[in-house]
Amino acid sequence: MIRGKQNAELGLKEYEDAQDSSDRHEGWRYFIERIDLKAGTDPAEASRHRQTELEGRESKALRDAETPNSPSSDPKR
Repeated sequence: MIRGKQNAELGLKEYEDAQDSSDRHEGWRYFIERIDLKAGTDPAEASRHRQTELEGRESKALRDAETPNSPSSDPKR
């Protein structure tokens, strides 16, 4: 984890510059995300936290997709 947007962008550029081009070609990319964990959080704990948040977002998206956004005013639909 890196504190601050500029530090994160600089760190990301350094990682990308050091990344093997074949990894990048295969789709391995680094990314910046805003999280509510403190800097220095154990990487395994941070990964569990991210996975839990991802599963929550996916569940919500599935529920939202199953529920119509608004009832149709046309009874034939």
